[in-house]
Amino acid sequence: MDQARTEYPVLTNYDTQYVESHGRRPYMLEHWAPGITESDPGVPRPQGLDVNKYGVEIYDPKTRPIDIAGDIVSHRLINEDPTIKQHYEQFQASLEPWQKQRLQEQHQYAQKNFNDQRPYDEWEKDSGIPAYFRGHAFQQWPNSEQMYTPQQIQQLNKMMGYLRGSPDKKPKMKIGRQTYGDEE
Repeated sequence: MDQARTEYPVLTNYDTQYVESHGRRPYMLEHWAPGITESDPGVPRPQGLDVNKYGVEIYDPKTRPIDIAGDIVSHRLINEDPTIKQHYEQFQASLEPWQKQRLQEQHQYAQKNFNDQRPYDEWEKDSGIPAYFRGHAFQQWPNSEQMYTPQQIQQLNKMMGYLRGSPDKKPKMKIGRQTYGDEE
């Protein structure tokens, strides 16, 4: 958690508790909002995370600082940080029909493979769009360039610069013949 705060200084503005529970779940990590006592039925909030505070539980020891930042951003900062909220709202508004179709497919996959029983609208709001929002920006989806428009990638790179404490510096990324971002 300390390394995530160092790499993404904006996180220091948001008190977030942290606990490691390696192997407790088959996932990488879980973001816990205040008041949430179970992530799934029968999976209680871990000891060490105050129920009245935000927390991150790490399941996989290979979890990277960028993964931690991605969960905090996509589950909390989209509502609390004005700059991140603006980026998130712009991203949502920019979703193309083919991206919305991909979300529908992801929901069906979650239902079939993870027994996710939530209706689509609830899943989209709580899981689908937050995952899509962080997929490229936080390097969670391989070959993600194909899943975003060039404008979305530029916007996400700008947001990452903000999180790193340098709002105008964007990581360099090549898509086809076009290069986006700044030289490092």
